[in-house]
Amino acid sequence: MKANVKLVNLILCSFLILSLIPAISASAESKATVNATSLNVRSEPALSAKKIGSLKNGDTVTVLKTEKGWANINFNGKKGWVSAEFLKVKNGSAPSSQPPKTEKPAAKQAKVTATSLNVRKGPSLQHTIVGSLKNGTVVTIQNQDGKWSSITYGKISGWVSNAYLLEQTSQPPVAQKPVNNNSGNTNNNNNGKWGSVTATYLNFRSSGDLNAPIIGSLKYGTAVQILSESYGWSSIQTSDGKKGWASTKYISVQSGSSLVTTAPKPETKPPSAPPASVLKKVVVMTDGVNIRQGPSTAYLIIGKANQGDEYAYIQSKNDWVQLRLPNGNNAWIAGWLVAIQQNSSSPNSNTGTTSPKPSTNGLKGKRIVIDPGHGGHDPGALGKNHGTHESELTLMSARLLATQLSKAAAVVILTRSDSNYLSLNKRVEISHYHFADAFISLHYNSALDTRASGLLTFYYGQKDIKLADSVHSGLLQAGTGLSGGNVRFGNFHVLRENKQPAVLVELGFLSNSFDEMTVRTDSFQSKAASGITNGLAKYFQ
Repeated sequence: MKANVKLVNLILCSFLILSLIPAISASAESKATVNATSLNVRSEPALSAKKIGSLKNGDTVTVLKTEKGWANINFNGKKGWVSAEFLKVKNGSAPSSQPPKTEKPAAKQAKVTATSLNVRKGPSLQHTIVGSLKNGTVVTIQNQDGKWSSITYGKISGWVSNAYLLEQTSQPPVAQKPVNNNSGNTNNNNNGKWGSVTATYLNFRSSGDLNAPIIGSLKYGTAVQILSESYGWSSIQTSDGKKGWASTKYISVQSGSSLVTTAPKPETKPPSAPPASVLKKVVVMTDGVNIRQGPSTAYLIIGKANQGDEYAYIQSKNDWVQLRLPNGNNAWIAGWLVAIQQNSSSPNSNTGTTSPKPSTNGLKGKRIVIDPGHGGHDPGALGKNHGTHESELTLMSARLLATQLSKAAAVVILTRSDSNYLSLNKRVEISHYHFADAFISLHYNSALDTRASGLLTFYYGQKDIKLADSVHSGLLQAGTGLSGGNVRFGNFHVLRENKQPAVLVELGFLSNSFDEMTVRTDSFQSKAASGITNGLAKYFQ
């Protein structure tokens, strides 16, 4: 009987020991503290995974396991993932049975491109400024969260805007053989993948965001190396080593491509210019404009047009313009996104006068920043008779001017290319960022005295006077139909704080019924753009 009792006790002890094994295994969990200013918690172990929260410096977490540089933690009663490199394990051991050291990618280096870049406690403008970095400072990128990067520079650490960082490479790209990668993961590793630009002019930006500063433009057929792709944007590098971001939909990937030194020959020809028999042409003022079957947004979209594209003009109806496509079909496009110009190949017809042909020899390679005044919640001046919004008119004028300057081989940057609001500081920063050879701020005036009329050009400092005289002289010679006005001193923020040569042009008074009627015409807009282009060319000669 006693032997049986001992046997039962032995069996019970065995079961008890076996039941404790999972608990012993679970005790491998460890505690760790966060050593980053702000550490993102994500749903999966990847930077592209959804952000479910964040942790502050000094927070304590329970680490369940690590995996390829990521730590699985308990977060608000759920499981989440954080970068393991920003955790300090309290007991000094690895947080799981994984090897204590995980392979860590080489830290990225980036150069500051702003005149003075604020460093903040967290990844938003709402966080406190903890320091600032000068133009040209090279920093180490620790982590990235959307449009923000966590960086370190000496004793300074915090978050800065990606828009003012230019990633550095240790050496230029070398020739690579095509890689046969069947994993399907083409988003993060596209080395050796090349493409060509399919837009007439494609904006080249500092980051993958429409609000990021434009650092240049790429012409049709330009060969680019695709470094990575993310949410409709491609990180690309040109054959001369310049890096930036461009819209993926305007880059045609070359099949079986390896590194090339010259631009690949495009398989199709760029959009052809309208026939010489057509008296007017339609010039598209921005990228991604819908071409429709009829004159309203209710009609089907049958194509897209980009800045600089030209089509034969047929007629205008309300706010819409009918045009002829290269294939001979007719279509419609929004009139507020295009400019109608006299075709340069047609005779100088019925008007008896035409805008002077720009002498643009000195514009090649010059960096011109065009600043359409106002925007967003700030409409600017309102027209007396037609209720014209200054912000809309300046954008139209800027796009037309940008097209003319681009055709003269200038490097054109718009401070804003849509109806969004932009602060005065931001406009000046863009001028500094691009080391602008000339900064042109476009406005339309307003006054209590409705008799006030004509063109005005403002300067602030000695560096601006020659530019102001040249631009104003160009406008006078363009024959816009408005009185000349004069060149004046103006204490405006975009001039006063601008280190680059800068002027502010008032292209007529919206408070004057004659001026408002005049500036709304295609003729005025075309001649004003030609006048400013002529003035800039004269300035650089």
